[in-house]
Amino acid sequence: MKAAFLTRPYNIEIREIEKPDIKNEDDVLIRVKSVGVCGSDIHYYKEGRIGDFVVKEPLILGHETSGIIEKVGKKVKNLKEGERVAIEPGIPCRKCDYCKEGRYNLCPDVKFFATPPIDGTFCEYIVHPSDFVYKIPENISLDEATLIEPFSVGIHACNLVNLKPGEKVMISGLGPVGLLSLLSAKIYGGIVYGIEKNDKRIEVAKSFGCEYVFDTKKIKIKEIKNSLKEKVDVVFECSGFSGLIEETLYWVKRGGRIVFIGLGTDFVNLNVTKITNDELEIYGIFRYVNTYKKAIEIIDKNKIDLKRLISKNFSLDKVKDALEYIGKNSDCIKVIVNP
Repeated sequence: MKAAFLTRPYNIEIREIEKPDIKNEDDVLIRVKSVGVCGSDIHYYKEGRIGDFVVKEPLILGHETSGIIEKVGKKVKNLKEGERVAIEPGIPCRKCDYCKEGRYNLCPDVKFFATPPIDGTFCEYIVHPSDFVYKIPENISLDEATLIEPFSVGIHACNLVNLKPGEKVMISGLGPVGLLSLLSAKIYGGIVYGIEKNDKRIEVAKSFGCEYVFDTKKIKIKEIKNSLKEKVDVVFECSGFSGLIEETLYWVKRGGRIVFIGLGTDFVNLNVTKITNDELEIYGIFRYVNTYKKAIEIIDKNKIDLKRLISKNFSLDKVKDALEYIGKNSDCIKVIVNP
């Protein structure tokens, strides 16, 4: 089968490798049909690392994945050949305290697609445990199913802060994760505002029901706090930009909650006195946990059209072009690779 390997920054090689086969009786063989390009894929492509995760040998990128079941192990009961599925990309150990507590996203031994040294899904076939593979209904396309992964981030954020109907939420940064976090907050009953400078993303945010977007082409970041008629209950910071991260404390009301979702800056200056005096709750978020079934149900029941987030499709042979397309096209939201 064909697979696209990152061999060094800015270099992708299409190689012919052996097609995988089922080894464990509870695994399934999947023909990969769609893979979303994530910001993490682009970071690895350009820099060869994200924090402590370093690409030391050729690596297959890609983790936002859907496909079709080609073969099932003898013990698999929940899936059949020919079914269309979304694939949750992390495989936890299932034995540690975190796994047993239901917080398997924090498992220290999780094997996650496209996180060195684990290969991802820019390839034609993968084998995966059946309990992390989910059948999708007919009204969700395979391309849309790749968005279940970033949508899960938004759902997990809402669960983490126990978002209540009627609460006001600020989404800082309206890239794919920000837009899907916005959508999650709306589904949970939140009244949502946004911060963004890209016209296309602002347009999509409004179509998702965003009440108002602070356009940072027109207003300085430090002036947003003075333009708020009322401070919000929750902030989802999705940009990873230090200038926005530091300002989150001034948008949220006393006793409010802030969730840091976007990655980009390791260290920032935060006013600890304000955090203490306002008794703010600060959350980090690491991927998601127990969200895939809920995400699929939400998309299905609400007939949510995620196609508007998909900007362009590429073949497996054009993975390099796919990874570079977003940076060259400001209107781009999500790129899909179709092996």
